[in-house]
Amino acid sequence: MTTHTELSDKELLYQMENCTIDPDIVTHEVLLRLSWILIHKYGIDKAIVKNCEIKEQFFIKVLNSHKFNLPLTKAYTEILYYFMENSNAKTLDKLLREFPRLKYNFNDLVKLHYGVDSLKPHRTDDLKPKDTILFTF
Repeated sequence: MTTHTELSDKELLYQMENCTIDPDIVTHEVLLRLSWILIHKYGIDKAIVKNCEIKEQFFIKVLNSHKFNLPLTKAYTEILYYFMENSNAKTLDKLLREFPRLKYNFNDLVKLHYGVDSLKPHRTDDLKPKDTILFTF
């Protein structure tokens, strides 16, 4: 079995877009990496849209599930972008070392970002982030 670290960014994006990725390797870190790739490729606004489209299709076609969580998917992109903007890190690995909360306390960051629990597995309502993100470093 191929691990996500063996895939280039281009291969990872291709496999996610085409729903050919092994679902066993799609972890929290892979979803952060997908957001990182999309932000660099498209910019934040289009990255949010693309990430939602890709993950919704992944849930439907690969996981055979309609329990896609729209606010959580948007949060992956918005929160990662926030930390990217507050860092000089040139790689995702360096960003995750600088801000380990992204990797280990992401659920808390999402709750801060939206001000409510958005982690229901099939939430489809479009939650709006708070005006000011209250992350501390």
